[in-house]
Amino acid sequence: MSGKIQSVCVLLTTYNRADVTIKALNSIDDESLRIDYLVVDDASSDGTRAALRDWNNTDTDNVTRDTNEEPLRKSKGILHIIKGSGSLYWAGGMRKGMEFLLNADKKAGETVVKEGDKLIRRRVKPYDYLLLINDDVVFYPGIIRKMIERSKSKGDMPVTGATRDKKGKASYGGVIYDMKKAKPRQMDISEAEEYPVDTINCNCFLLPWEIFREAGAFDSMYIHSLADHDYGFTLSNMGYDIWLTDFYVGECEDNSIKGTWRDRTLSRSERLKKKESVKGLPRKQWYYYLKKNFGSRQAIWHSITPYLRILFGK
Repeated sequence: MSGKIQSVCVLLTTYNRADVTIKALNSIDDESLRIDYLVVDDASSDGTRAALRDWNNTDTDNVTRDTNEEPLRKSKGILHIIKGSGSLYWAGGMRKGMEFLLNADKKAGETVVKEGDKLIRRRVKPYDYLLLINDDVVFYPGIIRKMIERSKSKGDMPVTGATRDKKGKASYGGVIYDMKKAKPRQMDISEAEEYPVDTINCNCFLLPWEIFREAGAFDSMYIHSLADHDYGFTLSNMGYDIWLTDFYVGECEDNSIKGTWRDRTLSRSERLKKKESVKGLPRKQWYYYLKKNFGSRQAIWHSITPYLRILFGK
């Protein structure tokens, strides 16, 4: 990449995972980019905020801003920490961060640029890109730059990063749906040049700022899960192709079903309780997601099937 230095805001949310979060942040390192960080700490009690300040202050050029509403400052390597209520969960935390950034974008103002013989007014961008990540990903060197190059090669479209577990098995990235059955599967990186994905996992998702500005934040219906899949469908429905990286961006273990509503070793009552919990598959959010993205018929049927699975021990 040549020309002006590209700027990126890395957004993540965390709760009581200080060591994991710092490990993820330590793995993001690219001196060819200007990278700032926005972390939503949902009232962690394990010293996460102190750990974040210590991490940031190891570089005397960086400035930590512990804030709720303060506008972003445009300088290199700033860490912003937004305090959560303790009940944001993943989707709520990411949405709070996205709304903070959209508010900063509104305050950025306008600039005048010359195009040929004309002077054109344009809104100032706080950043060129937004990178949404999970705090449990350990990234490979230089992946943000590679994702930007991937985006540019696809006409400045959004890019979702493929991750794999420690054994090399694909874990997260881009999702392809059988739209008639509302059935998802992970796209393999070997398919990445064939066609765009239908939607995304936000373990590592690069979004050009203008598209983020247009699409806005996560849907407020979602508390923990489903928000990233829903957001990917929103972008696709707006006409944006989302491309999977044709390389792995880092390591991230796939979530185990043990102890979840899908764990067949649990009793029916335990599974039902876990399904309706915030981190499960709450019926109102699940139905809303299905109806919004697949229509009423699929929403009715696929709202019933989890209960059938629990009933018959599937």
